[in-house]
Amino acid sequence: MSIPGEPAGERPRPQFGEYASPEEQAARIRHPLPAAATPWPESDAPDPVEVRQRMTNGRLIDRAVAVALLAYGLLSVGQAIPLTLDPRPLLEVMGLDSDTITLTSAGGWGVAAMVALIGGWLLTAWLTWRAHRRGFRSVLWIPLVGGFVANLVSGLLITGALLSDPAILDAVLSRSGS
Repeated sequence: MSIPGEPAGERPRPQFGEYASPEEQAARIRHPLPAAATPWPESDAPDPVEVRQRMTNGRLIDRAVAVALLAYGLLSVGQAIPLTLDPRPLLEVMGLDSDTITLTSAGGWGVAAMVALIGGWLLTAWLTWRAHRRGFRSVLWIPLVGGFVANLVSGLLITGALLSDPAILDAVLSRSGS
């Protein structure tokens, strides 16, 4: 497309600097060009093989401990499921006669505690895997925090189940002498 008043074979003059070199652009906006990066002196540079070996060994140990914690958490969740669904062994540990106490409200709370434990373990395993895939230096803290939070939530749910049942609350209060 030709501009009226200009010869057809010539290139139009740039209006906004699109043909300017980086030096010309820097001169126009009055900013100096960034200095070229200087390489590290050879004597101060660490050996890349040694650095990679140290990082790999540390990450390998960290991953192994994180997997061991996740395996222990899965074993704990598997052992806690029967206790969350039927708290009679827990009552016997507390010194209460579980045969004379009728559990009225423990079922729903126990299922909620079981869901909290399983969901907490799944979320912790997923977050650990995701952090490892993204290259975080340490993933060890994720199973520790995840296990603490999941056990705290399920413990509060079990406590709510035991304290909301009037038969268990009366048995605990009569045992304590109040």
